[in-house]
Amino acid sequence: MRISTSWNNQLGLNAMLDQQSKLSETQLKLSSGKKYLSPSENAVAATSMIDLNHNIKENQQYQVNIGAARQRLDLEESALDNAGSVLHRIRELTVQGLNDSNTATNRKQIAMEIDELNKQLLSIANTKNANGEYIFSGYKTDQAAFTDTPAYAYQGDTNQRSIAIGPSRQVTDGDPGESVFGSIQAAPLTAGSISNVFQAVAQISADLKANTPNKNSLNDMDTALVRFDTIRASAGARLNALDDQENLNADYILDNKSTASDIGDLDYAEALSKFNLQQISLQAAQQAFTKVQNLSLFNYIS
Repeated sequence: MRISTSWNNQLGLNAMLDQQSKLSETQLKLSSGKKYLSPSENAVAATSMIDLNHNIKENQQYQVNIGAARQRLDLEESALDNAGSVLHRIRELTVQGLNDSNTATNRKQIAMEIDELNKQLLSIANTKNANGEYIFSGYKTDQAAFTDTPAYAYQGDTNQRSIAIGPSRQVTDGDPGESVFGSIQAAPLTAGSISNVFQAVAQISADLKANTPNKNSLNDMDTALVRFDTIRASAGARLNALDDQENLNADYILDNKSTASDIGDLDYAEALSKFNLQQISLQAAQQAFTKVQNLSLFNYIS
């Protein structure tokens, strides 16, 4: 079988181009740090990488959700702590006002301080977060939870927002105002059976101003304090749940990233060794091509 000079040259050229292509591919892998440049190189690995990256992004979103829920619950817990302190002070003043040694003037003075504390309590109920949302208004976060009129109308709703913090775990990031501060009741109000804390405090103030303090008002204060403590404990439990799930998510993300790295990251030592061998192979192909080009009878005809 005879091989023409052009065909011989083409074979040498093809060998050089093949080595050059392999070298370029390895060079690209070294620069990108990826074991595979296209899914066709390893379809199973490509599918696994898609699943792993999806899992990582999903759990990273859970971590973002946890951060948002923690911000709201931290703020709620702090608000309840402040509300409890204010209410304890109101209770102390109520006990002081019940003392028979007080004059009508003394009781009016005590009532004035209680009124200011009730305003402070109302301000706490209308706390807003960093996004300007009222945290005790349920879904109606753009409206103050309670009005500042004597009726203390509740303007929020009874909904609680649930946030996904894990693949099969959700947590509520707040509590509606009526659950925290009590439902509004229609007049007439009777001391000792008033659910809403603002109405209960307003009744204490009114009784003191009328010089007719009612010891049953202490029951309203105690009921409100128990409610504050109960909801605060619930918020604390949810914060603990966030911490636990955050750690689980972080471990899961780390495991997935480690697995993805094992599948898709380049082994630099192996790749560099391969790169060096391919450089040698390319040089050999180039040298062979040069020599083959000189193997022609015409070179020996004088």
